[in-house]
Amino acid sequence: MDQLAGVPSQAGARTGEVAFDRKAPGLTGIVVKGFLLSLITFSIYRFWYITNLRRYFWSRTVVAGSPAEYLGNGKELFLGFLVALAILVPIYIVLFVIGLLSPVLAALAAPISFIGLFVLGQYALFRGRRYRASRTRWRGIRLGQDGSGFAYAGLASLWWLATFASLGLAFPFMRAALERYRIDHTLIGQSRMRSTATGRSILMPWMIFYIVALLPILLSVAALLAATGFDIPSDLLIQDPASENSKFIFNPAYEDSPLVSYASAVGIAASVSIPLALLLIPYYRARETRAFFNAASLGEARLASSLKARQFYFPYLVYMLAVIGFIIVLGIIAALLLPLIATDGENAGIQAFVIASSVLLYLGAILGTNVLYVRIITVRLWHAVATTMQIENLPALEAVLASTRAPASGLNEGLADALDVGGALEIGF
Repeated sequence: MDQLAGVPSQAGARTGEVAFDRKAPGLTGIVVKGFLLSLITFSIYRFWYITNLRRYFWSRTVVAGSPAEYLGNGKELFLGFLVALAILVPIYIVLFVIGLLSPVLAALAAPISFIGLFVLGQYALFRGRRYRASRTRWRGIRLGQDGSGFAYAGLASLWWLATFASLGLAFPFMRAALERYRIDHTLIGQSRMRSTATGRSILMPWMIFYIVALLPILLSVAALLAATGFDIPSDLLIQDPASENSKFIFNPAYEDSPLVSYASAVGIAASVSIPLALLLIPYYRARETRAFFNAASLGEARLASSLKARQFYFPYLVYMLAVIGFIIVLGIIAALLLPLIATDGENAGIQAFVIASSVLLYLGAILGTNVLYVRIITVRLWHAVATTMQIENLPALEAVLASTRAPASGLNEGLADALDVGGALEIGF
């Protein structure tokens, strides 16, 4: 689901509730089946797994008493992925050949490919959202998205350049600008949504994140660059000769120079700021989600979100505790297997049993964390976003006419999947 909020409400206009069943019966079976079939089909089944997840979450999201529908299918995603690979593989081959033929261009191959794939990734994100919108229906009304993927990619690229040039200060304005483009090109039936999202609405939570999580690292790196004349020695860090592992230490040749102190400051800043950044990400995401919901509208209908940051923190806390408990259980099982290895390591039957058990434990650990993630984090975040929203002026929404727009191609999301920039589920619109 996306965002629908924005304009002042009419007095006495009816409101609609958004509901989602957090118990999610049957979801574990979908995750287990999807994991196992993806495993034995070398990940091919994941397109059908993603489709099943979307159908589940869409159908249990009840908007004003009516559930949403997801109309996509796994075959569309798979074929779109294959077509996208047919486009991307020749690009990789050309870049590789250019690097072999010209040593001068070889040095440029990496940055050229990074920039090209970044722009292509932004294009794929927009087109993937178009596919999901065109495969979503509510009360017989199909959603859609128009607009240019190339225009969105260009806009996103320019905003990212501005964000890097401003050392991250332009980030909230970039997010708001891209949100406005997406929402302004979102169609529900024949009606167009609008967004009044602004960077100022999320500037305060971003500045909290920026000052605590990013600024110390930026300042320490700037000090290091200034101390080295913007030419950091390539051998400032060397492998520890006393250690067999890949452990790096500061080069003793620079021991008496201020470089070691500045580099140590970068390490200390990073060791403090990175954990703080991980703690503040849910806070920023919750505030941004609420602000963007409250900035979108469909004519006179809009969403009013009361989402709180704590509703984004609690799922991660529960997930962390659940994973710790799951690891303890696996550790106990592994400890029970150790005596078998120690007592009769020459017995072929016992060795085969231990190997099979180890493989099953490994697969069980991956499957278990996947199940926990979907059931705890995805379900709870989806529930938090859905149930904290209300549709204001519901009659205006009910007056929307069904669209005759043709559905988008599966290639739209296939490219996003091939570039690994599209997610199975998006929390939010």
